[in-house]
Amino acid sequence: MNRYLVILLLCFLSFFSLGISADDDDDGDASETVQIIDGQVVIQLEEEIQQLSGLETQAFKSTELQTEFIAYGSAVSLDPLISILNQYLSLSAKQAAAKARLALTEKGMTRLRNLHKNAVVSIQKLQRQQSKWQSDKALYDEMVYKSKLIVNSSQLQWGEKITQWATGRHSEEFEKLLSGKSTLLTITTPAASPRLQNIESIYISPTGNREKAFKASFVSVLPSIDTFSQGLQYSFFSDNPKIKPGMNVTAWIPEQENTIKGLIIPKSALTWHLGQSFVFIKIDDEHFVHRTIENPISVPNGYFISEQLADGEEIVVKGTQMLLSHEFRSQIPDEDDD
Repeated sequence: MNRYLVILLLCFLSFFSLGISADDDDDGDASETVQIIDGQVVIQLEEEIQQLSGLETQAFKSTELQTEFIAYGSAVSLDPLISILNQYLSLSAKQAAAKARLALTEKGMTRLRNLHKNAVVSIQKLQRQQSKWQSDKALYDEMVYKSKLIVNSSQLQWGEKITQWATGRHSEEFEKLLSGKSTLLTITTPAASPRLQNIESIYISPTGNREKAFKASFVSVLPSIDTFSQGLQYSFFSDNPKIKPGMNVTAWIPEQENTIKGLIIPKSALTWHLGQSFVFIKIDDEHFVHRTIENPISVPNGYFISEQLADGEEIVVKGTQMLLSHEFRSQIPDEDDD
């Protein structure tokens, strides 16, 4: 009798477990299906499943992106410029002293000239004063000439604006360079690149990572070209403390009057598989399709997609990997299929 009760109990448990499995399969089929419609893989997910999985979509508006080209350069040591500045300051002090002596000599010569007219002093004394004036004027003119020579030499190497910063008084920009609060950069553009016009800033990075690049402000065009690449050279300065003299940097320079239209999407919206990039588009409340994206452009706040996405399309920004796994899982043959 006990044996029959055990057999009956085992049958009941088997029937109960089979019922649960069947229910689970039905739920899975209802909540997630993958179909091929007009050659396009369409994923269906119920709204409840979307919420539970944290799937999110967002519509974007088109914008314009100014295209960039890459150049290279380095952070410059100020030692040569400081040496020029010291020479200039030394000559400036000597020039000021020579000017004071010349003014005093000239004042004495004027006084003696008036006295000579009134026959108070001899012509010999006036001539000696004139000779002293000429000597002081020659010394002053020499100081002026040497100062101009230093300025001109600096301009040939550093450009007019940086030379003005160094030789001018109370230059805020030069004080920041001397104190290490900012760093001077020399950027060389490719030989075939046109001369930069009306540019205010560029983006630079010592690691070559565009996503982590930061701004550098335009200073001036340098008079000389790079002897190796034959490209034009430009001065920029950066306030970022990570840039130190001697560092090599990559620069992204905006191209003049050249913009493209498209959408900027967050990084989470783009997924990659086998070298291809995808986004998923929500076509209605429960259906999603993927779209292959060609040549996404990395920008600081995501990716710029040109002419491949339309205004107002709902793009999946969270859950792209989940949808991609659903799609590829549907392509795996069932073990029960022959």
